[in-house]
Amino acid sequence: MKKNLTTATLLLAALALCFPGPAAVAQAQNNKPSARVAVLLEETGYPYSKAADNVWAIDFQGKSMPKFNVIASTHEDVLVLFTIVAEKDSLRLTPGVIQKLLQLNGDLDRVKIGIDKDGDLFVRTDLSIRVLDVREMKENIEQVAAATDVVYATVKSSIGGPK
Repeated sequence: MKKNLTTATLLLAALALCFPGPAAVAQAQNNKPSARVAVLLEETGYPYSKAADNVWAIDFQGKSMPKFNVIASTHEDVLVLFTIVAEKDSLRLTPGVIQKLLQLNGDLDRVKIGIDKDGDLFVRTDLSIRVLDVREMKENIEQVAAATDVVYATVKSSIGGPK
């Protein structure tokens, strides 16, 4: 009888490991990438607001660009941190400005600078949420913000009213 009880106990323990209980299932559902990003964003200490599902706006003030938001957006297991430096209608791109932007694209760390499908000038970085921790998130937010300020200072004279 004692042997049967021990075998039954071991079998139940093995089954418990194979089939998670309600608490484990709830935790797994909460481990969505967007939920993970929300927790990490809170831990950064930056002031932010939720703009939409899976989208947050982090407030920044630069030396050159007075006030802007670093946008954090998730899609599947990727976090995109980006800013819009200038909208298409206000940006006058000349060959000289484009050359400066291309040089900055090579000079600045961690970020890419480009023109999006709407014609807006952006700074962005893409991160894998799976391996993201609060330190890496903070460093990348800071890098996007700093690069935004540098890019803005570079193109400031080319930003004006509509063409």
